[in-house]
Amino acid sequence: MKVLINDANILIDLIELNLLQEFILLDFEMCTTDFILAEIDDTQEALIAKIIAAGHITVIPTENDEDFDGINGVLESGGGLSLEDCSAWYYSRKLGGILVTGDGSLRKLATAAGIEVRGIIYLFDELLAQRIITCEMAVEKIEQLLTINSRLPQKAIRIRVRLWKKGKLFVDGAEED
Repeated sequence: MKVLINDANILIDLIELNLLQEFILLDFEMCTTDFILAEIDDTQEALIAKIIAAGHITVIPTENDEDFDGINGVLESGGGLSLEDCSAWYYSRKLGGILVTGDGSLRKLATAAGIEVRGIIYLFDELLAQRIITCEMAVEKIEQLLTINSRLPQKAIRIRVRLWKKGKLFVDGAEED
């Protein structure tokens, strides 16, 4: 099973879209780090704490010197990433997981290091492919997301919205009924 290491911005967007319950139904091992969790405000943390307690998201604790040194090594290598971002980068590499983030700098540096990086649009594609949400709901939620996050790739979203309005999925650049 694929492991997804989720950055704070992804979790926050899912909360804002009221898609957290659908997100945890995806057929992935969902993780985040203790540092990422510390970035989330109290209201958001209360919602995430429920799904953590239910076992839907694993919080990776940084408990030993080796991991802390690894995170600090990423931090010291430059790039201007925060300690929290470095923890997501480090554990994605250590666990061979997919880093899910909307942070452009983190995406660029992690990709350059050979880590598979995805964003929230990937999660929409998966929610549809795994038949957790409908195309109609996907259109509604992605349009809502555009009102709260203007840095999303507009072209990729326009392509998907056009397909979803026809009841079709976007799969590796191709339409699928």
